[in-house]
Amino acid sequence: MSDATRDEDLAAAHPATSTVAVGEPTPVTGPTVSRSSVKHTGHRRSLADLTANYGVVLFLGLLIIGFSIGLPDKFPTTENLRVILGDNAVPGLLALAVVLPLAAGEFDLSVGATLGFTSILTAQMTINGVPVSIAIVLAILCGALVGVVNAVLVVGIGVNAFIATLATATVLSGLNLLVTNGRTLFQGIPDDLKVIANSRLLGLDLTVYYFLIGALILWYLLEHTPFGRLLRATGMGREAARLTGVRTSGFLASSFVVAGAIAGLCGALQLARVGSATASMGPEFLLPAYAAAFLGSTTIRRGQFNVWGTVVGTFLLAVGITGLTFAGAPFWVPNVFNGGALIIAVSAAVLVGRRAGDAT
Repeated sequence: MSDATRDEDLAAAHPATSTVAVGEPTPVTGPTVSRSSVKHTGHRRSLADLTANYGVVLFLGLLIIGFSIGLPDKFPTTENLRVILGDNAVPGLLALAVVLPLAAGEFDLSVGATLGFTSILTAQMTINGVPVSIAIVLAILCGALVGVVNAVLVVGIGVNAFIATLATATVLSGLNLLVTNGRTLFQGIPDDLKVIANSRLLGLDLTVYYFLIGALILWYLLEHTPFGRLLRATGMGREAARLTGVRTSGFLASSFVVAGAIAGLCGALQLARVGSATASMGPEFLLPAYAAAFLGSTTIRRGQFNVWGTVVGTFLLAVGITGLTFAGAPFWVPNVFNGGALIIAVSAAVLVGRRAGDAT
């Protein structure tokens, strides 16, 4: 049999390899993967990413659905929605304030005490005839001044931020007792101040719009300006950012000042909201603010403290506490709920950050 005839017979017997010349190495191919299996895997991965990125949002939706079904006469009402939004606008704004130092890699534990102090300061000023607009501006400036003190202690002197801001909060609590002498301030607070918080627009209290405007401004500042990018760089690796030319001290200091100014505004708004100020007002706002911020860091932009995640975290806490209260939960449940939420949120944030570090 001739060589040509043998080659033809081999080609006929093995058509899949008939294009390979005799004497040449046969190409090695891997397992065949169908397009449908790749597409299916991509869908599963996309669903997993969506669930991971928006898990807190989904949980908020489930809470709303669950309480609406379980408490149909109390929870899913227009009035309850208005109250939830209105009552949590100031706490939400304070939660946005703590996002700034957190994004820079530090804690500010004085924002709650700043809220209480500026609330008392605003009450004293308006009772003594200071115009409402001027009193609010002075409250904001006072909050910013507290931020300056924190910045000097942390950035200028090098005191640990946790200790410095806790000390500032303690000093402010003492000043609250000095100014009020332990009394509740409510007589003589002008109605003009109450109007700016409790008036309604399109069925919602004005404080809701202040919260929304503050969220939009802060979102733009953090996500679409060089300030926001460099502030995050300061928090993600301060020494590395400094070596690349970032003025990390200035960005860290500015985060304390802006956070204090927002807390000062929150103090004036809280006074306008409730119509009174007490020496003990303020500290109870701190833990929910941090719980909302850490919950926010696990959703929408996982691993980063972000504005819209914090907004979601704020209302998740509010919906949970409101629903449990309507269900007849005892008076101690809100504290346990907030504390548990903070533990879970911080743990989740640590795990998210660890996985992101492993991925890189």
